Amino acid sequence: MDEFYMFLIAAVAIHCCLIFFDIFFKSCSLHPYLYFLKNTGLQIQPLRLTWFTLAFNRQIQKWGTIRPRLHLAWFTAGVWVSVFLMPVALILIIHTMIITIKDSFQEEKTVSRIVAVEPMVPGWNLPTSDFGYYLFTLLISSVIHELGHAVAAVREGVHVIGVSITLFFILPVAMTHLEGLDVLSPMKQLRVLCAGVWHNIFLALVAATLAPLVPWILYPFYDFGTGVQVEFIKEGSAISGVGGLKVGDKIVQLNHCTVSGTSSWQECLVQSLYDSNNGFCIPDSFIKEHDESVPAKHLTDGAVECCAGNSAKHLCFEYIESEDEPLPLPQHSCLNARNVIDIAGVMCHKASDCPQPLHCFRPSLENSTKLIRIQRSRSSKVLFLGHPADIYHNVKVTDFVNLYSFLPPYIPDALTKLCQFITIFSSGIAVLNVIPCFYFDGQNIICTLVDVFLAKKVPLASVRHAVALCITLLGSFILILYLCIMLFSAV
Repeated sequence: MDEFYMFLIAAVAIHCCLIFFDIFFKSCSLHPYLYFLKNTGLQIQPLRLTWFTLAFNRQIQKWGTIRPRLHLAWFTAGVWVSVFLMPVALILIIHTMIITIKDSFQEEKTVSRIVAVEPMVPGWNLPTSDFGYYLFTLLISSVIHELGHAVAAVREGVHVIGVSITLFFILPVAMTHLEGLDVLSPMKQLRVLCAGVWHNIFLALVAATLAPLVPWILYPFYDFGTGVQVEFIKEGSAISGVGGLKVGDKIVQLNHCTVSGTSSWQECLVQSLYDSNNGFCIPDSFIKEHDESVPAKHLTDGAVECCAGNSAKHLCFEYIESEDEPLPLPQHSCLNARNVIDIAGVMCHKASDCPQPLHCFRPSLENSTKLIRIQRSRSSKVLFLGHPADIYHNVKVTDFVNLYSFLPPYIPDALTKLCQFITIFSSGIAVLNVIPCFYFDGQNIICTLVDVFLAKKVPLASVRHAVALCITLLGSFILILYLCIMLFSAV
């Protein structure tokens, strides 16, 4: 069973145990347990754990009172950006729904879907191997969002009761608890209400800026653009073992194709798949000295076998004879493949490619089998006999090459992926929260905006609240419809 589903089962089991013991201890009025819950701020509910604390109040109070003018300008900018984002978010949601519905009736996907809002669900459109990034990014984005509310509230003189972190099954969510927000003027309320969305937008921009800068930030410790480093090799694969690739090897060339990064690595593998097997220019003295051929046998796939069955290091090489000179050497020779590659300075497709007095010899292989030479920067060449797809599936490489052996090769890729996740999730949280929907920031933002713009034209507060309620109902309907369409499109 997949590790992800084992994790989900374990999470369900832990939640069940916690709620069972919580009910049992409370029914017995176990005072030490009740005292523990009261002093720690823990609250246990079915598939839900909440931790409420006052520990961060002093620090939040300190952050909210320093540089008040800067905070005023900062959170005012957040109001304008959030108000502008509200219709943009609704347009994006509606655009995504339209494109998704069109795609469901068409065989070819619409290219314009690149500008869309799509829910990220592990196991559906997100690899389960990235679930750790998913949870950590969700926690960071939620904390930054609520920190914006808290600091803005202190700036506007609102009392911060405390903060809490809730674990909904396995999803962490932060929350700021405020008191007295309704008594503020509309503009002050907007600064507090829009601060979370504004902080998420800023966090997404920072992460998007840092992601491409990771190679330069880590340059003193990691090299970039000069090759790829082997990060993982599947155990038992043909490319591993004695004389094969090892974790930490830096690969700079694949056959005659230069490898500078993961993109060129994949391109070189594809190129080796379609390239015909190249020959090697070697002297006739080497053939006469090292030939260990046996009577040749023609195989059904067109290949020729001229080596003994127990010769794992040898290959049958076919002599590519010249049209204008007699055949000075045998048609097929059994030679040690590594010795051939080491002595051959020039590769060839035909006899004329080799300078005198060298001769062109090409390995006789099946159509799908390739002899691939992998050049390492600090070690000898690796010879792989097989299908290039086996290398692609069994070897994981990274663009970053550690300059010191004690540095793990996965750190730069992990940082880059984390920045990408933060960019996607933080911007997504900003888009969803600004939509006028129940239980989202957009609900309170639209109520305040209606009060601001309709206060003179509609003097009755109940009518203004009714208008805000209608807009919130419409936004909630659009969001629910969007989720339903995305769900059914995936089925």
